[in-house]
Amino acid sequence: MSAIKVFLIDDHKLFIHGLTSILNDKPGLKVVGYVHSAEEYFEREESLDVDVFLIDVNMPKMSGIEITRHIKEKDPRAKILALSMYEDSLYIEKMIQSGASGYIIKSANIKELVKAIKEVAKGKTYLGEDLQKVIFEKMGSMDFFEDHGHLNTNNLSKREIEILSLIAREYSTQQIAEKLFISELTVETHRKNILAKTKAKSIVGLVKYAIREGLVDY
Repeated sequence: MSAIKVFLIDDHKLFIHGLTSILNDKPGLKVVGYVHSAEEYFEREESLDVDVFLIDVNMPKMSGIEITRHIKEKDPRAKILALSMYEDSLYIEKMIQSGASGYIIKSANIKELVKAIKEVAKGKTYLGEDLQKVIFEKMGSMDFFEDHGHLNTNNLSKREIEILSLIAREYSTQQIAEKLFISELTVETHRKNILAKTKAKSIVGLVKYAIREGLVDY
């Protein structure tokens, strides 16, 4: 049986180097690469052959939530395990909604991490016992993820979410248009629709919304 090919996306260099060494020593696992930012990942994504992505939730410039969403849009079959320091139910919810099959905190022991990787590689879901308690206390049951996947989105389209995340990073209308290869008029139209759907009164309100929804990390 071939080893599970793992790819790491995390901006903490010492952590990622240490984890790579540890996982490569585990039977049945092989780290095929890693990057420290979304930009580095985009440069390599077309040439990657990966079974399981390990993605840090809190990344600079582009969050793990956005990276996960991007990967799943390009390949719905991709298997992703979220890796984070946070047990916050909001992060867990957003990663699952974005397409992650599991969520594990960085303080977990290596035995649990290996188990999580193998479960996700099989197409199963994984959530550590401690995190399950957080979810049950917050939402009542694991059915929350299936029954409430639409919550807090206000029916924003994928394009609107993309534009909102750029607005929150202080991109100008011209910069957004250039980045997404659309007209400035189209950007302004989306901006008005986003304001209406989120019921935000200003750009500041949109930024607060984006942070609350996990579209950006500060």
